[in-house]
Amino acid sequence: MSCESLQQGMDLRCSPYSQKYYQQLVLINRSDVLNKRIVTSNTDIGGVYHCANRVFFNLKEDLKGFRFSMNENASAIFGNVDKSIVESIPQYSHGVSIVVMGVDEPTKCILSQLDYGDYFAALQYYDNTIEIFGFEFGLSTINYNYDPHNSGGGAVIRLASLSDALEDNLPFVYKSTEGTEVSDFDNNFENVIFDINGDFNSDFNNDFNNQE
Repeated sequence: MSCESLQQGMDLRCSPYSQKYYQQLVLINRSDVLNKRIVTSNTDIGGVYHCANRVFFNLKEDLKGFRFSMNENASAIFGNVDKSIVESIPQYSHGVSIVVMGVDEPTKCILSQLDYGDYFAALQYYDNTIEIFGFEFGLSTINYNYDPHNSGGGAVIRLASLSDALEDNLPFVYKSTEGTEVSDFDNNFENVIFDINGDFNSDFNNDFNNQE
C-alpha cells in the first residue's frame, strides 16, 4: 500500500519523524493567561470527523513565561503522559522534566517557586510542534531529592499533574491566530497577538480521517 492511498491510521514509512524535544522549556503562570481558546476533535453535521487537539492563548500585558534551557547534547528536558481510566473516562497525567543546579539563593528561590507555583509548561519538539502540558489544571513538583554534590550535580525535577487534578485531554498543540507558534515560544509567549475573531476551527489535522 502506498503512502498516498492511506486514509486513516499512521504510516511511519512515509516520512522521517522526530524523537526528541529541544532542550528548552517555558513555564507560564496560569493566572497570567489573558485569553484562551481550546479546540478539540468534533464530528460535523455531515458526519465528517475533524481531528483537533489544540490551544490558542495569550498573556496579560508585559508578562511572559520563564525559560529553562540546557545544551542540546542533553536529553533532560522532555514531556510525557500517563493515561488512566477514572469512572470509565480517560484521564491524563501530564509530566515534564527540567534540571536545576546550584545552592545559591536564586536556586533556592527557583525551587521554592516551583514547589508553590501554579503553572503549565510549553516544550518544542524537533519537528517544531509546540506542545502544552498541564494547561487546564496545572503542574506541580513531585517529591524529589536535591543533591548538588552528586556526580551530575543538582537534580532532575519532575513537574506533573496532581492526582486529584488530572487533565481531560492529551497535551495540547499550541496554535497562534497569526501562525507564529515557534517565534511565540522563542519569545516566551510575550506580546502574542490573539485575534478574538480568528478562525479557530480552520486547518484541522485530518491524519486519522483524510476525508475532504
